Amino acid sequence: MNNKIWIGIVVVAIVLIVGYLFVGSGPTVSATGTASIKAMPDEVSVNVNVETHNKTLQGAQEANRAISEALVVELVKIGYSADELRFVNFYAGEEYDWSNGKQELKGYSASQQLVVKTSDTGKVPSIIDAVIKSGALVSYINFEISDEKMNGYQNQALEAASKNARTQAESKVKGQGKTLGRLVSLGDGNYNYGGPRPLYALKSSAMDAGAANMEARTAAINIAPDSQEITASVSATYTIGWF
Repeated sequence: MNNKIWIGIVVVAIVLIVGYLFVGSGPTVSATGTASIKAMPDEVSVNVNVETHNKTLQGAQEANRAISEALVVELVKIGYSADELRFVNFYAGEEYDWSNGKQELKGYSASQQLVVKTSDTGKVPSIIDAVIKSGALVSYINFEISDEKMNGYQNQALEAASKNARTQAESKVKGQGKTLGRLVSLGDGNYNYGGPRPLYALKSSAMDAGAANMEARTAAINIAPDSQEITASVSATYTIGWF
């Protein structure tokens, strides 16, 4: 048998062996990797409520409109564009008194909300001042992570979790005196973020508006951002090598 035939046989044998080890079916090992990273909030959101009451529905709506317009004017003074200030969740309707054990119409109310965001924590007291001057009410203040930053943090956490899955799989097979083969499947990654962290929250809607806003302003002056945790998990399955 000439050398070319021998070389051909050897090549085929090598291909078959490699194919069996890395492509063919066989025992597998699975692992779920986890990771946790610290992320610093880069935004503060001030959630404002404009609520008015009147003996007539029209009166409540007109009063609400006046405060909302005044709030926009004050916010424009500190650098916001009127186009980026959009009120949501408008409601207007009857108010009832149940104190005597029966339903009695006592008037009408109108309400709507506005979320004012900034990446400059030093600007928050000015936002609160604008709310106070207009006659609106601060509902709560949150530290938040912007969508742009969040995408980056999520990718970092998922990448770290995927690497952790491989490390775990390698440790499993090493304990059996084997090596890790090729990647068979990679599950969808999951991540978790606890959400905005409150800096201030209105204790009660019945609380005096002036006192509540001053509490909010005190909280805004003493802002101290802290890191937040983003966790992720990724599952992966690998073949187990012969050696």
